[in-house]
Amino acid sequence: MNYAVSVTDTKKVEEIERSGRELLTYLKKYEAFLNNFTSIEEPPRGIVFHDLLSATKLYSTIPLPAYTSRDLIHLTPLLETWKKIYLTTTNGVKEAEDYYRNLEMVDVAEIAAHEMTHHADFFHSEFEDWEEENASDMWFEEGICFYLPRKLLMSSERFERVMEVERLLIDSYKEEYGEYSLDAFGEAGYRSGDNFDYSAAFYDYWRSTRTVTRLIDEYCEGDVQRLINCYRKWVDGGEKGRLQDFFVERFEFSEEVERGLWLHSRGTD
Repeated sequence: MNYAVSVTDTKKVEEIERSGRELLTYLKKYEAFLNNFTSIEEPPRGIVFHDLLSATKLYSTIPLPAYTSRDLIHLTPLLETWKKIYLTTTNGVKEAEDYYRNLEMVDVAEIAAHEMTHHADFFHSEFEDWEEENASDMWFEEGICFYLPRKLLMSSERFERVMEVERLLIDSYKEEYGEYSLDAFGEAGYRSGDNFDYSAAFYDYWRSTRTVTRLIDEYCEGDVQRLINCYRKWVDGGEKGRLQDFFVERFEFSEEVERGLWLHSRGTD
């Protein structure tokens, strides 16, 4: 993949390029894995490696230094930057503090692979168009885009550990951010308001990834392809109604299960 480097602090150029090239080795491996599930007919044109200020102040105004814009992935590859970001979200959860203090490059590679997965052909439209027009279904794509990189790049032990950390973080923030339906993805953070705390931004990513993982493990016998195929039936059927309602009917969820997966209708909190 072609890459470029953009910095506001020129002293970081060599470190950013070195870390970026390391991430590219992960992405090459991930792309080979991903071919078992889907193709990417229109891959990103390249990736721009940033320092934090370049990503969040120069090229964008969102707080997260990882996003896709105009067919380019933008990302800071610096491990220490991501450690600092994640450590602001721990909320006193010891397991989260332990995990994030010992973050590894595979955790950053997961974020880069997440952005690549948005280009996968099994999704129903171009991500940037879809993000604006189909926000109520955003949770599914975001959840899949975290699930697949974790499953394909991480050891099973690390996968289970990060999922448990995020479960604990969800529980720790429930009272503050609420348990609204996933069709309001981003309600706690900057997407729907002015809360630029990293925890507010991550809250729905954590919940979406957890819901997708539960759907796969508990209702698709651990087979991600079954969930993707179910999603494609909704797409090929004309995307009638909300995706989460399609899943509720397809898997015959009880109201209790529906609420436990944050798939209940808006206005029923």
